[in-house]
Amino acid sequence: MPTLLHLDSSPRRGSVSRRISGEFADAWRKAHPDGTHVHRDLAADPVPHVDHAQIEVMHRLETEGVRDLAVARDAGRSAEEKASWAVTWPLIEELLAADTILLGVPMYNFSVPSTFKAWFDRVLIAPLIVDPATGEGPLSGKKVVVASARGGAYGPGTPRQDSDHQEPYLKSALAMVGLAADLTFLHAELTKSAHVPRLAQFKELAATSYETALDGARTQGGA
Repeated sequence: MPTLLHLDSSPRRGSVSRRISGEFADAWRKAHPDGTHVHRDLAADPVPHVDHAQIEVMHRLETEGVRDLAVARDAGRSAEEKASWAVTWPLIEELLAADTILLGVPMYNFSVPSTFKAWFDRVLIAPLIVDPATGEGPLSGKKVVVASARGGAYGPGTPRQDSDHQEPYLKSALAMVGLAADLTFLHAELTKSAHVPRLAQFKELAATSYETALDGARTQGGA
């Protein structure tokens, strides 16, 4: 039975990234009526930032070369480490169980929201990183879709192309854990044209970009 892991990171209810991810999730549920849809709202229920205890566990896994997830599951030793690891491990299990991963990630200040970064810092543990020799890891083979909203235009050829630290970061970060082989970005750009007067001239371009992202969400979700 297929499983969709759906994460939203925008704190704004009804945000553009949430609307795009919601469109994908609706299409996915229709295409997979017997599937499981797991939704985690990283803004309403934030994942705690990585703490000293988790870093101690992660360093130990790296030092000992642990690749076995069954061993990593019980890697916490002290009470503090076990408590921190108890926050992390359910997030990892959700990732492992998913066939498709849907990330609602708006661009914040040229990058990603801290709510998303906190989640990703928790789950990026040594046993999930791809094997340098094979390029494969426990998460390889999963489909990943990023529902993105950007206030300006950052595509190829735009004046701010070099300021896009959202898509390049996500490509690199997801590749570390084998999640970049089947990776699709659905960008809705120029969203600030709706309320920033100097960008009002780009409203039509923004509408076209938004509709293209929604169409992509329906197509990708229903595949």
